[in-house]
Amino acid sequence: MDADERFADDRPLRRVNLNDLYALDAILHAPTLTAAGRMVSLSQPAMSMALRKLRIQFADRLVSYAGGQRQLTPLAEALRGRTRRLLREADDAFHLTMQFDPATTERTVTIAAPESVQLLLLSHVVPSLLQQAPGLKVDLMPFDHGGTERMFERGADMALVPGQFASRALASRPLFDQGVVAMVWNRHPLAAVGSLDREQFLGGRHAALFERIERNEFGAILDESIFSARRIVVRTGLHSALPRLAVGTDLIVTAASWLAQFHAAMWPLQLLRLPGEFTLPPVVAQWQEHRGTDPMIRWLMARILDVLARKGPTDNRWHQSR
Repeated sequence: MDADERFADDRPLRRVNLNDLYALDAILHAPTLTAAGRMVSLSQPAMSMALRKLRIQFADRLVSYAGGQRQLTPLAEALRGRTRRLLREADDAFHLTMQFDPATTERTVTIAAPESVQLLLLSHVVPSLLQQAPGLKVDLMPFDHGGTERMFERGADMALVPGQFASRALASRPLFDQGVVAMVWNRHPLAAVGSLDREQFLGGRHAALFERIERNEFGAILDESIFSARRIVVRTGLHSALPRLAVGTDLIVTAASWLAQFHAAMWPLQLLRLPGEFTLPPVVAQWQEHRGTDPMIRWLMARILDVLARKGPTDNRWHQSR
């Protein structure tokens, strides 16, 4: 570490009144000043005084309520996420404990994950958590694609996300790799071929997620001609609907290999190799850097890895018939 870095580390922090941060956060998120006051239990006059103080502090108007519409300044927009994150970290700091006993804890753990990860992985992880920690409460939060850091501002303890959405500002642990396969009903005319050639794949009718959702899952590989040229006749917004659409029909469904394994374990489906090798970014676990020593986070990570070791999505038997 050079002298400048030592100086930066040793400089005293300016004193900050956390009450001002709570007031600022409420003003930046509530539709009216009255509503902001209710969020932090302040009267209208007290909230008006807090806003005047904050405007002086930042030398910026921050917010206006002309015509009954709240309008944030560019600085206020930039402060929204940062202020919420600071309050979350302050809350974590004041409630941090190195004591964590799963058998007696009554804490709530919040895990953000896309529907597909909840279906595949968390459906196995949650029973394992509750078995070891009977007093634990678990909230599974829908994942906002492209907004991993916002999940933590909303209270997530951990996020399990496709690698393309992982944030560099957060601690990460890769969980598993994934490929892409085709799912068909096990009585489909192509079910016995084992792998599809390009003509077979493009000659069939397809069911798929809505393009925005599918792009979140597959990213740039959707631009490959083999995917862009599919004849899609059914689209859905639910991963869980895809296997049901395939069963009893001639439809071909393209899915991440680990999710396809999950569906094939419960439905009469055959998984087929695609004409080409397509690899997706790994699914990763993320948490806030400052919680790296939190024993609850370490316990949660250990339980996830244990489930993956026992029931992981790396089963090489994915191509076998059900």
